[in-house]
Amino acid sequence: MNDLAPGSDYLKPRLELLWSLEFDGPHGQAPDSSVFNHDSGDGVAAGIPGWGNSEREWYLDAAHTDGRGNLVISADRTDPANDPIAAEREAYYGGPAEWTSAKLTTLDKLHFSYGRIEARIKAASGSGTWPAFWMLGTDIRTVPWPQCGEIDIFEGRGDRQHAVYGTLHGPGYSGETGRGLIFEAPVPNDEGFHTYGIDWLPGEIKWYYDGHLFQTLSKNDLSPNEWVFDHDFYLILNLAMGGHFTGPIDPSLNHAEYTVDYIRHYSLDGVGESKPQ
Repeated sequence: MNDLAPGSDYLKPRLELLWSLEFDGPHGQAPDSSVFNHDSGDGVAAGIPGWGNSEREWYLDAAHTDGRGNLVISADRTDPANDPIAAEREAYYGGPAEWTSAKLTTLDKLHFSYGRIEARIKAASGSGTWPAFWMLGTDIRTVPWPQCGEIDIFEGRGDRQHAVYGTLHGPGYSGETGRGLIFEAPVPNDEGFHTYGIDWLPGEIKWYYDGHLFQTLSKNDLSPNEWVFDHDFYLILNLAMGGHFTGPIDPSLNHAEYTVDYIRHYSLDGVGESKPQ
């Protein structure tokens, strides 16, 4: 009799690559517009000043390929005294926006239903940086957050570079009461590339760091609160600056970069779908 221990190939799901983005363009190329939208501004136009988190950045089209197979989202401290355009970006907190950055979403362009979703990432450096790889329900326009559901695959804090945050937000467990945990990584998130991902199935989500399973949450774990993750979601990549999650920005920091090698979506034992819109 051949008994296989947990974690052996016998128990691993059958993976089929459904979609991937490898960012192999030349230096300076914008993200694929058939996949990504750019959010812009400080959240005021969307009705959520500071993007709901008291953030300090103003989102622009500040993302490009680096010519080495990566997408780079750049955050830069502004200089309104010497930049007339920067001086005109009036932020919700009064005065010109202090930082520029980028936020990319796949809403109305590419939606996802179940499967393994992962990205190979090098997080930004510096206190106050907040790199994130996350998802929101595609019904967000008619079913507002948090009822639409939010899946945080990876969030990082510049002042806690070993901390990997994996969190769910939904009705009754949003914001500071989101359900999840903090995995302490063996090396800092900004020290080289690391793979962050989830296995997402009906009623269950598992989080991984470099292939290591560190958290599982199921429908039963959230009871009596409602599980709102069994429908289509879209992807988001952004680099926020400051806000109540990551705290003050290092006053000596003037530039930060969030680098993504690839994003991939697989089916798990035949479950999962990428849906171009």
